Amino acid sequence: MLWNPFLWRTARRIEAAYRQQRREETSPDLPWSAWQRLSEAVRFGSQADRRGWPHARDEQWRQADGEFELLVSDLRALRQNLQLRRRAKLPQLADVYAELVAAHDEFDGVAVDDFEIYVTTEPITLEGVYLGPFEIRLNLARLDEQEPYRIVAVEPHPAQSSSETTHPHVHSEKLCLGDGKAPVAAALAEGRIFDLFQLLRQILLTYGAGSAYVPLEAWHGTPCGECDDTVDEDDVYLCRGCDTSLCGDCARVCDCGASHCHDCATSCYGCEETTCSRCLSACELCESEFCQHCLEEGLCHACQEAAADEERLAAQRAAEEAEDAADEQFVAAESESEIYAVRLGEVAVSSRSRHHRNRPLRNLGRRRSVAR
Repeated sequence: MLWNPFLWRTARRIEAAYRQQRREETSPDLPWSAWQRLSEAVRFGSQADRRGWPHARDEQWRQADGEFELLVSDLRALRQNLQLRRRAKLPQLADVYAELVAAHDEFDGVAVDDFEIYVTTEPITLEGVYLGPFEIRLNLARLDEQEPYRIVAVEPHPAQSSSETTHPHVHSEKLCLGDGKAPVAAALAEGRIFDLFQLLRQILLTYGAGSAYVPLEAWHGTPCGECDDTVDEDDVYLCRGCDTSLCGDCARVCDCGASHCHDCATSCYGCEETTCSRCLSACELCESEFCQHCLEEGLCHACQEAAADEERLAAQRAAEEAEDAADEQFVAAESESEIYAVRLGEVAVSSRSRHHRNRPLRNLGRRRSVAR
């Protein structure tokens, strides 16, 4: 390649940035954020285990495993960075220019945008999923940081479940390096710009399901937390109890619209339909929990029938007692009539005898009525 004044000026900017960074070099950042994410995943997993939510527990433990691997990777990169600082030398201008020439030839050009120097990869397709080309942008003003670069999708084809995930290993323009952290840190510390761009591109061309922000098999949807089927974003149900994503077949939906997974779902004691806890009320008599359709004036159907039977029996007993009282009054009146007739020397043949003759028939009728 012929002499390129643009690349020479760019090499001078890079060399000056490294000199400035070395003068202002501070202690490296410790991976506190990775440690915090791991701690949160472990804490949430323990809470889900105590509450008896197996799906949420398994999800949190899976996330904890991933965060643990990232933390270990961050610690290894930190150790490598400290070792590089002890022996790293400032890159020479001629070497930086040679790196830029190699990058220019490999990536069909090197561009500069303010403080960022970047190259563009070819369109990337992983396991049949088209992701498009990416820009690898190195920020010269952030060379003192652990990751002074970002990955920008030129033609974004993000995961359906996360618009910020444009690549299985890229979220919010940050690349998950995995085992590539150490070589990337070494190339960055030594000013090997071409090697840096090459390493980052190679990571973009590689897919690791275990460290993916969103697996490729779920790129165009969200996996159901119970049956693992992929669900379109518009058709996903979220469990109100544990936030598990569910498909329409696995979601238990209450009349109020709340969705629950199998472990978080509750049901009405009467109709056994899925109901959220806030839509259940206790029967005032048996204290079992029912939905609003199975309660009337605070009572379930069984307790309503039992109360109605009690009222009916009480009414029958009251009617019998009233009739018995009437009979007693009638007998007393007849007795007084007979005594008066005897005193007058008359023979009293009254309706009392007829009344007593008909009383067994009336009692028989009452017993049949009560039996009914």
